[in-house]
Amino acid sequence: MPRLISCVFIALLALVTTVSAQETLVPLFVIERSVNGNTVHYDAKLKDGKIDPQQPVVAYWILSDNGKRQELNVLERLKAYGFTIRPDKEPEAYRMTLMADRKKEIRVFRMGAAVHAEAMIGACEAYLQKIFIVSKKSFMMNLPEYADMIGNDMSTGMECHERVTPSDR
Repeated sequence: MPRLISCVFIALLALVTTVSAQETLVPLFVIERSVNGNTVHYDAKLKDGKIDPQQPVVAYWILSDNGKRQELNVLERLKAYGFTIRPDKEPEAYRMTLMADRKKEIRVFRMGAAVHAEAMIGACEAYLQKIFIVSKKSFMMNLPEYADMIGNDMSTGMECHERVTPSDR
Protein backbone atom coordinates (compact mmCIF):
# COMPACT_ATOMS: atom_id res chain seq x y z
CA MET A 1 0.00 0.00 0.00
CA PRO A 2 2.77 2.58 0.78
CA ARG A 3 4.26 1.83 -2.64
CA LEU A 4 0.90 2.57 -4.32
CA ILE A 5 0.61 5.86 -2.43
CA SER A 6 4.13 6.91 -3.50
CA CYS A 7 3.35 5.99 -7.14
CA VAL A 8 0.15 8.08 -7.03
CA PHE A 9 2.07 10.96 -5.41
CA ILE A 10 4.75 10.83 -8.13
CA ALA A 11 2.07 10.74 -10.85
CA LEU A 12 0.29 13.75 -9.31
CA LEU A 13 3.58 15.63 -8.97
CA ALA A 14 4.36 14.97 -12.65
CA LEU A 15 0.88 16.21 -13.62
CA VAL A 16 1.26 19.42 -11.59
CA THR A 17 4.70 20.03 -13.12
CA THR A 18 3.31 19.52 -16.63
CA VAL A 19 0.32 21.80 -16.04
CA SER A 20 2.36 24.60 -14.48
CA ALA A 21 4.98 24.44 -17.24
CA GLN A 22 2.59 25.15 -20.12
CA GLU A 23 4.92 27.77 -21.57
CA THR A 24 5.38 28.13 -25.30
CA LEU A 25 7.43 30.47 -27.45
CA VAL A 26 5.78 31.76 -30.64
CA PRO A 27 8.09 33.40 -33.24
CA LEU A 28 7.35 37.08 -33.91
CA PHE A 29 10.25 38.44 -36.01
CA VAL A 30 14.03 38.24 -36.46
CA ILE A 31 16.92 40.61 -36.91
CA GLU A 32 19.53 39.54 -39.46
CA ARG A 33 22.82 41.34 -40.04
CA SER A 34 25.22 41.68 -42.97
CA VAL A 35 28.30 40.99 -40.79
CA ASN A 36 27.51 37.31 -40.14
CA GLY A 37 24.72 34.74 -40.14
CA ASN A 38 23.82 35.04 -36.44
CA THR A 39 20.21 36.14 -35.94
CA VAL A 40 18.33 37.67 -33.05
CA HIS A 41 14.92 36.06 -32.54
CA TYR A 42 11.99 37.75 -30.84
CA ASP A 43 9.31 35.38 -29.60
CA ALA A 44 6.06 35.91 -27.73
CA LYS A 45 5.97 33.88 -24.54
CA LEU A 46 2.66 32.17 -23.94
CA LYS A 47 1.75 30.79 -20.55
CA ASP A 48 -1.32 28.58 -20.35
CA GLY A 49 -2.29 29.73 -23.87
CA LYS A 50 -2.12 33.49 -23.16
CA ILE A 51 0.65 36.05 -23.60
CA ASP A 52 2.63 35.98 -20.36
CA PRO A 53 2.12 39.39 -18.67
CA GLN A 54 5.35 38.92 -16.66
CA GLN A 55 7.49 38.38 -19.79
CA PRO A 56 5.47 38.88 -22.98
CA VAL A 57 8.48 38.76 -25.34
CA VAL A 58 11.89 37.09 -25.16
CA ALA A 59 14.92 37.84 -27.36
CA TYR A 60 17.92 35.60 -27.98
CA TRP A 61 20.60 34.78 -30.55
CA ILE A 62 20.65 31.75 -32.83
CA LEU A 63 24.28 31.22 -33.80
CA SER A 64 24.88 30.38 -37.45
CA ASP A 65 27.87 28.11 -36.94
CA ASN A 66 26.11 25.59 -34.69
CA GLY A 67 22.44 26.61 -34.47
CA LYS A 68 22.64 26.98 -30.71
CA ARG A 69 20.65 29.47 -28.72
CA GLN A 70 22.52 32.14 -26.75
CA GLU A 71 21.09 34.85 -24.51
CA LEU A 72 21.76 38.51 -25.29
CA ASN A 73 24.50 40.01 -23.16
CA VAL A 74 23.96 43.14 -21.05
CA LEU A 75 25.38 45.55 -23.63
CA GLU A 76 23.27 44.01 -26.41
CA ARG A 77 20.12 44.30 -24.26
CA LEU A 78 20.83 47.91 -23.27
CA LYS A 79 22.05 49.35 -26.57
CA ALA A 80 21.15 47.33 -29.65
CA TYR A 81 18.77 44.39 -29.48
CA GLY A 82 17.01 44.86 -26.17
CA PHE A 83 13.57 46.39 -25.85
CA THR A 84 11.07 47.96 -23.55
CA ILE A 85 7.55 46.62 -23.38
CA ARG A 86 4.39 47.82 -21.69
CA PRO A 87 0.76 46.71 -21.68
CA ASP A 88 -1.56 48.15 -24.32
CA LYS A 89 -5.09 49.24 -23.47
CA GLU A 90 -6.46 46.07 -25.10
CA PRO A 91 -6.18 42.73 -23.29
CA GLU A 92 -3.29 40.48 -24.37
CA ALA A 93 -1.67 43.33 -26.30
CA TYR A 94 1.63 45.10 -25.61
CA ARG A 95 3.63 48.04 -26.96
CA MET A 96 7.25 47.22 -27.65
CA THR A 97 10.13 49.53 -28.58
CA LEU A 98 13.57 48.30 -29.67
CA MET A 99 16.53 50.03 -28.03
CA ALA A 100 18.11 50.70 -31.44
CA ASP A 101 15.03 52.58 -32.69
CA ARG A 102 12.93 54.09 -29.94
CA LYS A 103 10.74 55.98 -32.42
CA LYS A 104 9.32 52.82 -34.01
CA GLU A 105 6.66 51.14 -31.92
CA ILE A 106 5.79 47.48 -32.37
CA ARG A 107 2.43 46.23 -31.14
CA VAL A 108 2.46 42.60 -29.97
CA PHE A 109 -0.97 41.05 -29.76
CA ARG A 110 -2.89 37.82 -29.92
CA MET A 111 -5.55 37.27 -32.57
CA GLY A 112 -7.22 33.89 -32.24
CA ALA A 113 -4.48 31.29 -31.96
CA ALA A 114 -1.88 33.53 -33.65
CA VAL A 115 0.41 36.12 -32.08
CA HIS A 116 1.67 39.00 -34.23
CA ALA A 117 4.14 41.88 -34.13
CA GLU A 118 2.51 44.83 -35.91
CA ALA A 119 4.40 47.94 -37.03
CA MET A 120 4.14 50.75 -39.53
CA ILE A 121 6.47 49.75 -42.35
CA GLY A 122 6.55 52.54 -44.89
CA ALA A 123 2.89 53.39 -45.42
CA CYS A 124 1.66 49.90 -44.45
CA GLU A 125 0.21 48.61 -41.23
CA ALA A 126 2.11 45.35 -41.37
CA TYR A 127 3.01 42.19 -39.54
CA LEU A 128 6.75 42.60 -38.97
CA GLN A 129 8.74 39.58 -40.18
CA LYS A 130 12.35 40.71 -40.38
CA ILE A 131 14.78 43.57 -39.89
CA PHE A 132 17.98 43.32 -41.92
CA ILE A 133 20.85 45.53 -40.73
CA VAL A 134 23.64 46.44 -43.15
CA SER A 135 26.83 47.58 -41.41
CA LYS A 136 30.25 48.78 -42.45
CA LYS A 137 33.53 48.23 -40.63
CA SER A 138 35.07 51.30 -39.05
CA PHE A 139 38.21 50.63 -37.07
CA MET A 140 37.19 47.68 -34.91
CA MET A 141 33.46 48.39 -34.81
CA ASN A 142 30.55 47.63 -37.08
CA LEU A 143 28.55 50.79 -37.70
CA PRO A 144 25.02 50.47 -39.11
CA GLU A 145 24.49 52.03 -42.56
CA TYR A 146 20.80 51.20 -42.78
CA ALA A 147 18.13 48.74 -41.69
CA ASP A 148 15.48 47.26 -43.96
CA MET A 149 12.19 46.51 -42.23
CA ILE A 150 10.18 43.81 -43.98
CA GLY A 151 6.67 42.62 -43.26
CA ASN A 152 3.30 41.80 -44.75
CA ASP A 153 0.44 44.26 -45.08
CA MET A 154 -2.24 43.36 -42.55
CA SER A 155 -5.05 43.91 -45.09
CA THR A 156 -3.64 42.57 -48.36
CA GLY A 157 -0.81 40.27 -47.30
CA MET A 158 1.50 42.03 -49.79
CA GLU A 159 5.13 42.56 -48.76
CA CYS A 160 5.96 45.95 -47.22
CA HIS A 161 9.44 47.41 -47.06
CA GLU A 162 11.03 50.42 -45.39
CA ARG A 163 14.68 51.44 -45.31
CA VAL A 164 15.76 53.33 -42.19
CA THR A 165 19.12 55.10 -41.88
CA PRO A 166 20.78 56.39 -38.71
CA SER A 167 20.09 59.96 -39.89
CA ASP A 168 16.35 59.15 -39.94
CA ARG A 169 16.47 58.58 -36.20
